[in-house]
Parts: sequence; C-alpha cells; structure tokens
Amino acid sequence: MKKRGILVALAALALGVFAVPDANAWWHRGPDLRLRGFGGIFVSSSEGGTPTPLDGRPFTSIASGITKGGGSPVFYAQPVVAEPFVPDLVNCSQELPLRGDLSGSNVLTFSDGSILQLGFTGSICCTDGVVFACDFASEVIGGVGRFEGATGSYEGTARAESGRLTYEISVDLD
Repeated sequence: MKKRGILVALAALALGVFAVPDANAWWHRGPDLRLRGFGGIFVSSSEGGTPTPLDGRPFTSIASGITKGGGSPVFYAQPVVAEPFVPDLVNCSQELPLRGDLSGSNVLTFSDGSILQLGFTGSICCTDGVVFACDFASEVIGGVGRFEGATGSYEGTARAESGRLTYEISVDLD
C-alpha cells in the first residue's frame, strides 16, 4: 500500500513537470547567467586616419578578457563604436558629463566551445574622455552549442580606465 502511494505521487509529479508547458517557471528565479568580467580594452578615435583625443568624438574599441561566474567564459567585445558624445547631465554625472550610444557586440566563449553573443543596442557610456562608465540593457543576439538559437535580454555595467575593463552583467535567456 505504501509503495503504491509513492508510485502514484511520483507519476503525478512527472506528469506535472513534463505535461505543463511552463513547469520550470515556479522554481526559476533571477538571471540565467551572472558574470563579472576583467580584461583589457583598446579605445581609439581618429579623423581621416589621424589619431585624435577622446574628447567627445566617436570612437572604436576592442576588448577581451575573462569572467567569473556562469561557467567563466572568456569574452571578446567586437568592434564597439560609440557615436559622437553629447553633454548629458540627466543620464551622466558631473564627473563624466558626456554620453554616447554604443553599437557592436560581446562574444562569450565557454570551455565546452559554446558561444553566446550579446548586442549593445540601447546601451550608453558616460565619459570625461579618459574614464568610461557604461550601462548595458540590450538583447541576446544568438549562440552556438548549448546556446544555439538563444534569445533573451541582459543588463549590466562596465568601467574602462587606463586600458583596464571591468564589468558585471546579468543575462536572462528565454
């Protein structure tokens, strides 16, 4: 009798988990990935091929490094372009008064070869021309391996100063 009750309970649980479309929603709390990244960044600004100061002009940057958390992938921020910076004391601080919109993407490569790509559309950086503080709020572009066909969103912050880059992001996969 005891055995039959256990089997009935297990069958009901299995039916609830596999027959209900969003059965995992009741235990899923928070982001799927939380990452803290550390690395280097190269930022350049030019006019007609001649290097110029980062005083509000558009720039291109490339960054790479490693992360902690969520499988600790390495990252490579593909050419990230910031549009011309404009004064903005609503979204930026007095210390970093210039705001620029970002475009480009961040590629996270995991030890099993899986790749997750994040876009920068809708993200901004505030700067004084030396220090960059960025806020990310954008979409998952796609992936390879266990992230094949991935969609979702992410948000986070980054800081770049003297060639060093640190960031924290939270990724919510659909």
